[in-house]
Amino acid sequence: MISNKNLTVQNILVAATICGAMSMPLLATAKGVTWTVEMRQAKLMQEINVAQKHKELTDKEAKKLRSDLSDVARKKKKFKTESEKATGHEKLTPENNKELEEDLNEISADIKKLQLEKRTNNK
Repeated sequence: MISNKNLTVQNILVAATICGAMSMPLLATAKGVTWTVEMRQAKLMQEINVAQKHKELTDKEAKKLRSDLSDVARKKKKFKTESEKATGHEKLTPENNKELEEDLNEISADIKKLQLEKRTNNK
């Protein structure tokens, strides 16, 4: 006869297996997402806020990174304004998009670098 304790463990294992199998398509979909400039800006802002909260960034570093993100937002607005004047549509050109993505890559690398410096200096 199976005890209630063993039955509970089996139920948990079965439930975990089912949940894992069901989440696989979601993970595949998430990997296939094309991030927009706006999505990346929001994600980087979130990373800065969390890192500052967990003392992985100083207030000064977080402020500088937020300023860098603001610069990207201003540049994007400038590109869209120029595009609207030229074409009548507020749309980023592929070149504009590439430049903004490069700026965001730089900010992302700065965040990771500063976080890593804190981790290695605290050992």
